[in-house]
Amino acid sequence: MKKPAPKKKSAMKKPVKSLMGKAHLLVVDDEEDFAKMIQKTLLQSGYRVDAATSATQAIALQRKHSYDLALVDMRMPEMTGLELLQYLKVRDKRIFVIIMTAYGSLSIGIEALRKGAVHYLSKPFKLKTLKEDVAEALKRRAQYLEEQRVHPQRATMDEL
Repeated sequence: MKKPAPKKKSAMKKPVKSLMGKAHLLVVDDEEDFAKMIQKTLLQSGYRVDAATSATQAIALQRKHSYDLALVDMRMPEMTGLELLQYLKVRDKRIFVIIMTAYGSLSIGIEALRKGAVHYLSKPFKLKTLKEDVAEALKRRAQYLEEQRVHPQRATMDEL
């Protein structure tokens, strides 16, 4: 009877890990070392994370995979983070996006939110803050998806 007890304990822990493990994230930053640091941090938190160092690479990844959340740098050579945000949202309306930038200003943050970002992070930021913001964005996404499931007509009614 001692063997079933540990199985029950591990079964109790699995739902938390599997919920986090289900979240698939995309990190997009043209600074490769920064993108890898963010990727490593989020992998350690239990998420599945892909990293891209260009908008083109991010678009190619999104064509292959479905992402719950993207963390996108504002300034990149091929296109801005806002342009990539719009592209990602057109391809998948359910993706949530956090914009990251070292060139932070209130007007950029407001513009990012207007274009569909769920949050705006000014670099440099603490990794603890990043983890908290990612967890909060995923929680908001889960609530959004639940609302869409329960009230599928709500989005169209809000537009009237």
